[in-house]
Amino acid sequence: MELSLLRRRRIPLLFLLGVGIPSLALSYLAFRGIRNELALLGQRRLSEHRALAEFVNEAIDQHIATVEETFFSAVAAFDAPGAPDLVRSLERLQERYPLVDEVFYLEGLETIQLPIADLLFYRDGQLPTVASAWPTSAAEHMRLGQQREFQENRYRAALTSYQRAFAAVSDPVLKGEALVAIARVQRKAGRFDAALTSCETLFGDYGQVRTTAGVPLGPIARLEHGSLLLTMGDSAAALDGYIDLYERLVAGEWTLERAQFDFFRGQARETIAELTSRAPAAESPGSYRDVIASLTAEEAARRERTERLLLFQATVGEDLRARMDREPQGPATVGNRHTLESGGQTYLVSVLGGGSAESGSWGLLLDSGYLSDQVLRRALEDQVDLSTTDWIVRGRDGRTVLARDGPPQGSLTVNATFAGNFPPWLIEFYQRPQNPYRRLFASSQSIYVYMFLLIASILVFGLILTIRAVTHELELAKLKSDFVSTVSHEFKSPLTSIRQLAEMLQAGRVPSDERRQRYYDVLVEQSGRLSSLVTNILDIARIEEGRKEFEFETVDVGELVEEVVSAAEHQWRHEGFVIHADVNRPLPAIHADRASIGQAVSNLIDNAVKYSGDSREVHVRASAADGQVKISVQDFGVGIKEEDLGRVFERFYRGGDELTRSVKGSGLGLTLVQQIVEAHNGTVYVESEVGQGSTFSITLPVSRDQGDAEDSDH
Repeated sequence: MELSLLRRRRIPLLFLLGVGIPSLALSYLAFRGIRNELALLGQRRLSEHRALAEFVNEAIDQHIATVEETFFSAVAAFDAPGAPDLVRSLERLQERYPLVDEVFYLEGLETIQLPIADLLFYRDGQLPTVASAWPTSAAEHMRLGQQREFQENRYRAALTSYQRAFAAVSDPVLKGEALVAIARVQRKAGRFDAALTSCETLFGDYGQVRTTAGVPLGPIARLEHGSLLLTMGDSAAALDGYIDLYERLVAGEWTLERAQFDFFRGQARETIAELTSRAPAAESPGSYRDVIASLTAEEAARRERTERLLLFQATVGEDLRARMDREPQGPATVGNRHTLESGGQTYLVSVLGGGSAESGSWGLLLDSGYLSDQVLRRALEDQVDLSTTDWIVRGRDGRTVLARDGPPQGSLTVNATFAGNFPPWLIEFYQRPQNPYRRLFASSQSIYVYMFLLIASILVFGLILTIRAVTHELELAKLKSDFVSTVSHEFKSPLTSIRQLAEMLQAGRVPSDERRQRYYDVLVEQSGRLSSLVTNILDIARIEEGRKEFEFETVDVGELVEEVVSAAEHQWRHEGFVIHADVNRPLPAIHADRASIGQAVSNLIDNAVKYSGDSREVHVRASAADGQVKISVQDFGVGIKEEDLGRVFERFYRGGDELTRSVKGSGLGLTLVQQIVEAHNGTVYVESEVGQGSTFSITLPVSRDQGDAEDSDH
């Protein structure tokens, strides 16, 4: 027993020394390799993101530099910013390069000119006034006309004076002012058609002419024209006229200061709103509302751009010049780039060629929206692998300038600024969450992972083998112990009986022949029991080792069953058992070992007798169906619990019930039955109900010759 224990302990010890410790060491090395690989992957991703940041930086810088060089080449040949050829050239270049929001000229220390800007209006007082003097005769006519119009209310006479003044001058400014007076006095005189004609002439011939007060005559004429139409009762034509005026104002047809634009725009919008609100639905179609909405949106966009440019023009010139003097760049640099802020606005500025206070400097105001949404986005999307990397661009205040769909995912790896902090944005790159298995198995160093898995598999496999080996050893030891205990007990009882009876017979202490005969019967019975036990043990051993030789022959099952039942009835009759044989003849023959099948049926009968309890009746049936012969042994005893049904054929197994455990037996009979039946390609099974008894059934295939004969008979 101690040797067996030492052997069982030696197996895991050898496994630990020969496999476990080396595998653990290799596993540790593989694990370290995996950790190093993950660290290398992170470092590699960091290097990739840094390279991406540098590439994007260079792409933005190159794009801006290309635009700077193109515009610098265009302005280098001109001295004055207002040259017509230069203006046309700059306008074409601006259309070609959407990155350029506006071209400006920095004159002197701080004055900024916008030579090609398409502004909605200018700052108040920014536009120059017109200096036009009336000739003496024309001035007299105008004075006389005003006296007759406003003091004497003699409108016809006043009209004549204004017409003479109009004819006496050639200056468009003076002629326009005279024509305004003519249209006004015609309206007062009730000559509406003539007044309309004068307004149309004023608009068509003098629309762009500015009065001596600096107001264009075009919008004055359109307002007067609309007012005349309203006076004449033509609301539809008046509405069209005011909408046309609003369209021309939004389109920037006239050069106006802010206050002038707001006045004419307010007059037009108020009148349009009044006319559309009071007009019947049939006379105010939805198209008017659509036009007004479109014009309102266009005006808002142009106003925002104009306000932004005027703020730039008015406030950042001095700051820009100071920065140019403080941060000079090398001669090889075409653009001197700066980020300026004023009034909550951020301006991306590039001063071309450096410039000087005496000669002035050309510069570009870059469109930050186009730079981020088009140039920067294209560079990022062309270079970034979106399956592994996410990104976002932020401004100085942390607000999002540019991003993909939704917030970035993963961990931050790199945040990079642009060269010279221009534009003043920060690019953040993120490592997107990845499937860890893909990260491990798709890497170039995945050999560590496979090594780790192989070693882990070896450890698990070795552990399983060790556990199975130890478990098997324990089972064998238990089987041996159970076998010795059971066989010893089974042998001891009959041997004790045989010895006692033999000693009594030898000593002549049996007084009568009847009692001697009974003792002889017991001796034969107990010796048969010993012989049966030895036979069962030897047969099981031979079958398991493959040394059991079966003598197959044609066997009449019905005859065999009747013989076995007869022998069993004779054996158990003295204990009151009645064993019935029910053979459903005719039965087909089987090809089997007669003695072995008889032994299997006999073991089933013995098992039924042992577990019959108070019942003394056993039924043995034999029948045939579906090419098989079935032999059933039924008792009406204690039965078998459901949880024990699957184990009754195991060697040495006894059910958990105390009643069944008290029955004598080696626990080998049913095991032998199963092995014999399976050796004959048959099956054995049990059906039982506790307290109602059990039925053990054997099914054996009919011999082929017998089956063919039956088929031919049919």
